[in-house]
Amino acid sequence: MSNVTLLLLIVFVPFAAALINGFVLRKARIGIVCAVATLAVFFSFICSVLLFVSNSVVNVNVFNLISISSFNHDTFVVPFAFTVDRLSSLFLLVITGVGSLIHLYSGEYMSHEKRPYRFFVYLNLFIFSMLLLVLGSNMFVTFIGWEGVGVCSYLLIGYWFEDVANSMAAIKAFLFNRIGDAGFLIAMFLSYSLFRSIQYSEIANTLGHLPPQFFSENATSIMLIGFGLLLGVAGKSAQIPLYTWLPDAMAGPTPVSALIHAATMVTAGIYLMNRTSFILVQSHVVMASIAIIGAATALLAATIGLAQNDIKKVLAYSTCSQLGYMVLACGVGAFQYGVSHVITHAFFKACLFLGAGSVIHALHHEQDIRKMGGLYKKMPITTLTFVIATLAIIGFPGFSGFFSKDAILSAAWSGPYGHPALWAVGFVTAGLTAFYMLRLTWLVFFGECRAEHPTHIHETNFVITLPLLVLAILSALGGVIVIPEVFTGHENFITQFLHPVLEQAQAVMASVPRAEHNNAAVEWYLMAASTTLVIVSALCAIFIYRKGPEGGRKFANAFGQLYLLVRDKWRVDELYAAVIVRPLSRIADFLYSFVDRFFIEGIVNGTPGVLYAGTGITSNSQTGMTRSYLKFIFIGILLFAFVLFI
Repeated sequence: MSNVTLLLLIVFVPFAAALINGFVLRKARIGIVCAVATLAVFFSFICSVLLFVSNSVVNVNVFNLISISSFNHDTFVVPFAFTVDRLSSLFLLVITGVGSLIHLYSGEYMSHEKRPYRFFVYLNLFIFSMLLLVLGSNMFVTFIGWEGVGVCSYLLIGYWFEDVANSMAAIKAFLFNRIGDAGFLIAMFLSYSLFRSIQYSEIANTLGHLPPQFFSENATSIMLIGFGLLLGVAGKSAQIPLYTWLPDAMAGPTPVSALIHAATMVTAGIYLMNRTSFILVQSHVVMASIAIIGAATALLAATIGLAQNDIKKVLAYSTCSQLGYMVLACGVGAFQYGVSHVITHAFFKACLFLGAGSVIHALHHEQDIRKMGGLYKKMPITTLTFVIATLAIIGFPGFSGFFSKDAILSAAWSGPYGHPALWAVGFVTAGLTAFYMLRLTWLVFFGECRAEHPTHIHETNFVITLPLLVLAILSALGGVIVIPEVFTGHENFITQFLHPVLEQAQAVMASVPRAEHNNAAVEWYLMAASTTLVIVSALCAIFIYRKGPEGGRKFANAFGQLYLLVRDKWRVDELYAAVIVRPLSRIADFLYSFVDRFFIEGIVNGTPGVLYAGTGITSNSQTGMTRSYLKFIFIGILLFAFVLFI
C-alpha cells in the first residue's frame, strides 16, 4: 500500500464511519455503533504508525478548492492538499492513538444514552476535522479543520443540551473560539498580501530567499501576522485572555473532556505555532508576547486549581496551566519541547480525565471531591492509574512529565528568547501543580470514605480500565522522547526528529544573542531545584489534607479573602461581564430601541403609512362635483400667480 493511499485512508475512514453511524446505524445498539467508530479511528492509527515508520514526506493534492485568474494573468490557487512530514506524523499518532482509546472508553461510559449514534458521529467528525487541521498543506485547509473542531466541540460540549448550563457552556466555547478564528483569518489574509501565497512550503521558501531589507521594511506586517496567529492560538489553546471557555466546557461528557480538552483540540494552537515557526521567529516582539502569555496563563490557571472542588474543574484548570507551559516553550524558541509536552500531556491528562470519569461513574455522577475519599480500597486499578498520571503531570523524577517539563524550564532559563523571570514563573507553577494535584488525588482516593453510599462503590469494568492502563503506561514511559543530554550524552529524540521541520526557524534564532544551551552543571541545578520544589509541595498538600476537607477549611481560613478570590477564579468572568458584556448589551439595547425600532422600522413602516395617507387624501378629493374641481383650479391659479409674483 502506497504512502498516498495510507494518507487518504487516515483522513477519510473516520469520516466514512461518521456517515455510516449517522445514516445507516441510527437505531443500532451502542456496541455496534461504538465498534464502527472505534475501529475506524484505530485503523487510522495503524496507518499513521506505518507512515511514521516510513519517515517520508508525503504530499497529496486531492483537488483545487479555489482557482481564480486575474486581469494581469496572475492565478490564485488554493488546493485541497495534505502534507505529512515529521511534525504532522507525531500529531497523527497522538490524535488517532489516544482518540481510539477514548472511543473505546466511551462505549461503556455512554451506554445509558438513548441515541448513542449521535455522540459517536460527533466524535468521528471531530477526529476527521482534527486530521484535516494537522495535515493541511496550506492555511486554508488548516482553517477548515480549525473550524471543524470548533463546531464539533460546540456539539459535544452541549451534547446534553436539555441542560441550560451545558448549552451556555457550548455557546461560550463557540464564541470565544470565533474571536481566535478572526485572528487566524487576519493572519491568512496578511500572509497572502505579503508573500502572495498561503502555502506553508511556499511561504517558507520565500522567507528563505528574501534580503534583510525586506524584513525591516515589512516588520509591522510580519508582526501583525504573528499577533493574528497568536490570537488564534489563544482562542483554541485557552490562553489569556480567551481561556475562560475551557473550564466551563467540562459540562460535556467526560470522554469529551478527555478527547477535546486534553489530548487534541486544545493542542491545535501548539501545532500551528510549530507549523508557522519560520514566520513567528521573524519578530522578537511576537516571540516575547507568546512567552509572556504562556507563562502568565500557566501561573494564573495553577492558582485557580488550588481552590476548586469539582474534580473535572481541577483538571480543566490544570489543562490551561499545562497549555501555558507549551506556549511558553514556543515563545522562548524551544518549539520542539512544546511538541514533546503535547505528547506527554496527551497521555497523562487523558488518563486523569478518564480516571475521573471512572470515579464519577462509580459514584453515580458525584463530582465534588469533598464527598469522595478512600476509593483506593474499592477501585484499585483506577487509583493506580490516576496516581501514575498524577506523578507524571507534577514532574516527579522518572515519569514523562518530569522530562518534558524540565526541558521547557531549561529553555525558559537560557533559550533564544528565554529569561530567568520566565523560568521563575514556570518554576513556581510547577510547585503549585504538585500541590493541587496531590490535594485532588488525596481527597479522592485516600483517607476516610465520605461518599453517601460507600457499599455500592466498585471498580469499573474492563472496557473502562483498559484505556486507563494503556495511558498510565504511556504516562510513565512517554518521557523517553525528551530525555536530556545530561543523561544520555547526546541530543534528545524530539530535537533530532523535528530538526528538518524547525530548521529554518532555528537558523533565524541562532543569530539571537541568548541562543545558547545550558551547560551540564546549570542543567543539574535547575533540575534539582524544580524536583525539590515539586516534592516539598506534594508533601505539604498531603500534610494539609491528610484529615480530609477539614484540613482544607483551615488552609482556606488562613488565607481569608485571598482564598475566596482564588476559589471564585479571580472573578475574571465577572470582570469580562462588567467591562465587555454589559456595556455591549447596553449599546445593543440602545441600537435596538433607537436605531432599529425608531429609525429603521420607522422608515420601513412609516413609508407605506405616508403613502396610504396621501392616497386617502387624493381619493377623497375625487368627489365628482364640478364646484369642488373649480375650487381646486382656483386655488392652483392663485398659488401659481403667487409663485410668479415672488
